[in-house]
Amino acid sequence: MKNDHDLIKKFLENIPEKFQIHEEGIKIEIQKEYLEYSESFERGTLTDEEIEKFSKIIFTSETPDEAKKKGLVILAHTGSISAFRQISKYYEKAEGELKQWASLALQECRMFLESELSDENIGFISTGLGGTQDKLRIYFLVLPLDKKTFNVQQHKIIENELNQTAKDLNCDIENFDFQADYVGLTVLIPMDISIATFIDTGIKNCNEFGNFVLEHYYAGNIGIPDEKEIKEIIEIVRNG
Repeated sequence: MKNDHDLIKKFLENIPEKFQIHEEGIKIEIQKEYLEYSESFERGTLTDEEIEKFSKIIFTSETPDEAKKKGLVILAHTGSISAFRQISKYYEKAEGELKQWASLALQECRMFLESELSDENIGFISTGLGGTQDKLRIYFLVLPLDKKTFNVQQHKIIENELNQTAKDLNCDIENFDFQADYVGLTVLIPMDISIATFIDTGIKNCNEFGNFVLEHYYAGNIGIPDEKEIKEIIEIVRNG
């Protein structure tokens, strides 16, 4: 058993994060479908011959997509190095929805491998906007007070204060979208920092320069809303 643990540890030594977050966003409907599949299969073991058999299934172009999905989940649930390698190999050639499915299978297989080395359950997080390493990507909408709009000077205050808040909390602001009736921004936030801690602190710091930012805001990780959705979100944030 110790030899097995040493082998797994060596295999995973370049994957140090306890929580692994998908850098690419995974569609929410695919996440839900994968989880339903995953929950329908028990964790099990496969021989090398059986792993090879399921590998041939997923690599055969004539295999229906549903059968490939099932094969990927079964391989993931073995939680073995050989299964991880086969899923990884398939991921490199997969396209579209199956590539996202393989990405989830890779993460789940890695989760089982890491669990072998710890008494704790190791989890992974996947969101529509994705993330990087141990940070989640969150989209925010910050609004001016009712019946007000932001001016250029206020935009600059928001940019400066939120950038400083991000620096203090080890967050990374990727971009701003400055508009008269809102400011949109995407931020990478560490797992040990709450979303509210970042944005509440940032808004409070902005309001020290004149109380011009609404305390209520929007935060989401499903995707970046379009203009129509932004208008609907603003209405909800303002009026509940």
